[in-house]
Amino acid sequence: METIAFNFDSVPSTWEICFNKDCPRKDTCMRYFVGQHLPEDKNIGFAVFPNALQNGKCEFYVEKKVIRAAWGFHHLFLNVKHVDDTPIRREIQQYLGSRPTYYRYMNGQLTLTPEQQADIIDILRSYGYTEKLRFDYYVDRYSFE
Repeated sequence: METIAFNFDSVPSTWEICFNKDCPRKDTCMRYFVGQHLPEDKNIGFAVFPNALQNGKCEFYVEKKVIRAAWGFHHLFLNVKHVDDTPIRREIQQYLGSRPTYYRYMNGQLTLTPEQQADIIDILRSYGYTEKLRFDYYVDRYSFE
């Protein structure tokens, strides 16, 4: 698995952290990985309790992986006709949940997963756009999805 620098600030505020040293899958679990990188000044939060491990399995297991995340929509709209601009933006906003959320993805406050990227590109393709469909910025990051 690819290794990248880890920043605890990237962990969602409601992410459940695991500290179960007896778990057989701890070496590949994102929740345990986060627990191993807990800052000294963090002393309260959401956790996966040890009894979540039943018969060697944990229903809260999340595979530790790095994804290629993206943000920014400027490049996507470079070749979009004016008549299609507003309908496409509205459809993307609806897909992402709201206009404010759309702007958070546009400005890099949130990053799109590979699945979200594919879905948004599919929206543009549904309007007939197939050339040079790329987001403004890409970054490798740990996945919390």
